[in-house]
Amino acid sequence: MVEDVYTAGVMLAKEADARRAELDRGRRVPDDLFRRAGDAGLFRQLLCKELGGLGRSSVEWFQTGVDMARWEPSFAWVVAQGAGDVATYVAAGDPTFTSAFLADQGAYLAGSDNTAGTLVPEGDGFLFAGRWGFCSGCHGATWVGGKGVFPQQEGGGVPEWRYVLVPIDRARIEETWDVMGMIGTGSHTVVVESQHIPAAWTFNIRKPASRDFGPMSVTVGNGYWPIATAVAAVQLGMSRRALDAAADLVKVKPGVMRTRPLIENAHVQRQLMQAEGAWMASHAGVEQALTRMWREAEQSRRLSLETRLALFTANAHASAMATKIIESVCDVVGTSVAPARGIFGACLRDARTIGSHAAVSGPGLEMAAQLRAGLIEDGFWI
Repeated sequence: MVEDVYTAGVMLAKEADARRAELDRGRRVPDDLFRRAGDAGLFRQLLCKELGGLGRSSVEWFQTGVDMARWEPSFAWVVAQGAGDVATYVAAGDPTFTSAFLADQGAYLAGSDNTAGTLVPEGDGFLFAGRWGFCSGCHGATWVGGKGVFPQQEGGGVPEWRYVLVPIDRARIEETWDVMGMIGTGSHTVVVESQHIPAAWTFNIRKPASRDFGPMSVTVGNGYWPIATAVAAVQLGMSRRALDAAADLVKVKPGVMRTRPLIENAHVQRQLMQAEGAWMASHAGVEQALTRMWREAEQSRRLSLETRLALFTANAHASAMATKIIESVCDVVGTSVAPARGIFGACLRDARTIGSHAAVSGPGLEMAAQLRAGLIEDGFWI
């Protein structure tokens, strides 16, 4: 691992940007970039030092994601959400899983709850099988899997479930990721054929683990905040890139039927400054919510509902606002959004794609409002 993981992440992201056509063509992060990200410790950012991680705070991890996404959002997403997942599953996992998983410096997991597999008790373990879409970074993963549901109990009710991971050599990848944006995430489908697995490969991330790993432990039992924050980081990074590119372009591009540059137009000036203000406020909102959460995490592994709602709201707002910022920028630059390989069109496609993620979706906002109003009981998702 390098001493300055932030610098390493940004340098790799700049290289990924220069190789964007390669990521899009392969629909995945190239093997060498994936390996070097692991060597730099980017997947172990939130992992505590006791377990060989970097022990970075959530704010440091978030900012690294933002500044990586300014250059190549697909790569930034694989790194940011992957680092969150590593901390989550290690904090929730059995020690036998942890030791096996972390033995590889490039350890990375790719899983999903998009559909559910089956999980049937069998001897000292389980019979497990399933097929899950949206498994980002699966080609570089060392462990893969997804949500597994237990057989329905007599009397009905909501079936019990756990997340399950298996070593990559026990699964196969179906290359189903054919999308308009975030193409390089390689979020293909993972398939695990029916097989016996040990109980240690199953995880309940809805409850705190028995062992206390300090602030890292808040990744377990406190909702999907690492995923939602990774979405916000990528969205903010992309919108920052679009704003910076527009600021440079309007200095030299003339308006329609005009000879003077666009920046001299009052409407353009207002649009760009409003977008700058919206970006700054959205970024600050997430950062502030993360700081509050981490402070609470240092005292307890459990987060208050108020803290979790604040972070969810900041993440969802930042994601939505970032898309609006990019759309506003595209209005300002006009026909410059058209080139197939141009940065404005790329930001717009990517923002629309990742902005649809379930972690910051409309149903989540509805649930947050219902929780705040006391209409439903507190649960895991927010």
